[in-house]
Amino acid sequence: MSYFESIQSLIQDFSKSNPLGLKLSEVQLQQEWEHLVGSTMAKHSYPESIRFKKLHLVADNSIWLQQLMFLKPAILEAIHSMMPDLALTEVVLRIGTIPQAPPQQDPLPQDPPEFVGEPSPFATGLAKRLSDPDLQTLLSQTITKALAEPPSSTTEPAKTSEP
Repeated sequence: MSYFESIQSLIQDFSKSNPLGLKLSEVQLQQEWEHLVGSTMAKHSYPESIRFKKLHLVADNSIWLQQLMFLKPAILEAIHSMMPDLALTEVVLRIGTIPQAPPQQDPLPQDPPEFVGEPSPFATGLAKRLSDPDLQTLLSQTITKALAEPPSSTTEPAKTSEP
């Protein structure tokens, strides 16, 4: 018998005997739900929780609830193939609201856009306070571009008093 065990085996043993492990499996199932059942089914259903070896699914309307009833065995089989340690025995269905996925953030551009034209002397003077020459160039270009654009029309026009 070895005195050393891998971290992975320790975590697996811990998660099997601890309620936190069940919660981790629940979150993993929620994250993999679209991959497991497909995008169309995932838009209309959500694995809400796992309690007492039962998967509680939410459907957004009665039509999808009926569809999920027919697919219970296939859903359980897919879950068991993806997560063999998760011993689910039943799927419980109800109608409810499906949580919306958080909006995906647009990735930041890798390269800054090219600047056409010379930076203004005002912008160059402000940017000289920075020690990094690349940042100086980018800041002066940004200030020049912002000064060249017309102001947005978000301000309300001045009110005139009529006698």
